[in-house]
Amino acid sequence: MTVLTASTSSTSPAGQAASGLSIRTILFALSTGLCLQVLALLTLSGGDPVDALCYWLTNPAQPYNRAEFQFAYSPVAAQLISPLLWWPFPLFALLFRVIEVASLVFLTGPLAGALIFTTPVASEVNAANINLVIAVVMVLGFRWPALWAIPLLTKPTMGIGLVWFLLRREWRKAALPIAIAGGLALGSFLLNQRVWFEYVAFLTTGTAQDGGWPYPYSIWTRLPISLLLIVWGARTNRPWTVALASALALPRLYYQSPAILIALVPLVPWLGRLVVPWARRIAHLEELFPERPMTAGGGEMRLQAEARAGTL
Repeated sequence: MTVLTASTSSTSPAGQAASGLSIRTILFALSTGLCLQVLALLTLSGGDPVDALCYWLTNPAQPYNRAEFQFAYSPVAAQLISPLLWWPFPLFALLFRVIEVASLVFLTGPLAGALIFTTPVASEVNAANINLVIAVVMVLGFRWPALWAIPLLTKPTMGIGLVWFLLRREWRKAALPIAIAGGLALGSFLLNQRVWFEYVAFLTTGTAQDGGWPYPYSIWTRLPISLLLIVWGARTNRPWTVALASALALPRLYYQSPAILIALVPLVPWLGRLVVPWARRIAHLEELFPERPMTAGGGEMRLQAEARAGTL
C-alpha cells in the first residue's frame, strides 16, 4: 500500500508540478551561471563594448559633434548619464553589461544560458547597448507605463508602442510616459536650446535614418507595418504584438537588434507561464490580459467591471 501511494503521488498533478518546478529551477541556475561566466569573460578580456564607448565619450554640452562613436539619443539621456561619464571606462562598460545580463535573465530565465550565445544577444551584451533594458520596459510597461519614458528619450520611434493604450482608451497610461519625457525634455531645452536643435538636425540626416547591415530598411518603410501590427494586437488582446511592433520600429536595425525580442518570452502566455512565471506575475499580465478576445473599446474599465460582476 505504501509503494502504491508513493507511485501514485509521483504521477499526480502536484507531483508533476513539483518536478517541473525543480527542473525549471535547475535550468535557471545553470543559465544564470553561464550568463555570469560570459559576463566575467567579457570583463576580463574587454570585449568590444562599442556602444558603451559611444555613451562614455559623449560631451553632454556637445553630444552630436563626432563622426565616429556617435551618440544617438536625446540630450536628456546625455545629461542624465553625465555623472557616470567620470567613471573609468571599464567600470562604465561593466555597469551596462550587468544591467543587460540581468534583464536577459529576468525575461528569459532558464533560456538565458542558451540565448546569450546567439548572435544578436551575444553582440548586444558585448556592445553594452540598452536594447535588453528596453525589452524589460515593454513587459513591465503594461503595469508601470511611466517606464515608456525611457525609449521615448533614447529611441523615440519605439514610442509607437503607446498606440496600444490609445486604441484601448487607456488614456492615463498613454499620457503618463509622454508627460514625463516631455517634462524632462522641456527642462533640458531650457538648460541648453542649441543642443536640441543639433539633435533635431542629427535625426534628419541620412545616418540616423538609414538601416544598418543586415537590415537595410529605413524607419519610414517599417513604421506602417509596425502600426498595423499594434492595431491588430490591441483589437484582439495580444500584448506580445507591442514588443514585436516596437522592435520593428527601432530607429535603426542592426545585427544585434533582434535581441530586443526576448520581451516575447513572458508576453506569449503559454511560453511565459512555462518559462518565466515570475515576470508575468510582476507585470500582472494575467490580470491585465485574460485570454479572451476584447475589442478596442474595452480598456481597463471594462475588465474591472467584468471582474466585479464575476464574469472573469
